[in-house]
Amino acid sequence: MQWMSRWLKPGEPADINALKNQLQSEGFGAYQWKGTPGAAYLDYIHTQDEVVCVLSGRADVSVEDDQGQIQTGDRVDVPANTYHSITVTSEEPLVVLTGMRYRSET
Repeated sequence: MQWMSRWLKPGEPADINALKNQLQSEGFGAYQWKGTPGAAYLDYIHTQDEVVCVLSGRADVSVEDDQGQIQTGDRVDVPANTYHSITVTSEEPLVVLTGMRYRSET
């Protein structure tokens, strides 16, 4: 799963402001989003790169034909124009810091 990595090391306290600053330095406009338990966001696509950093909760994720599970501390990078889905599997909401890469003006 090349699209998944970790933004938070085990046992490390979450610094959401530092994470937001990191995403902004990578060219993303970052904002917090929450998905309700059992909610499914299926086969959607964006024209910009998207990043999703899990603050709490768990979900099943697919990026194109690859599938996996995400939880607190995971980071998902979805390239522009790539189909992806998220289904919240935790009993609590899935809370993420997410963002879309700014478009460059040409």
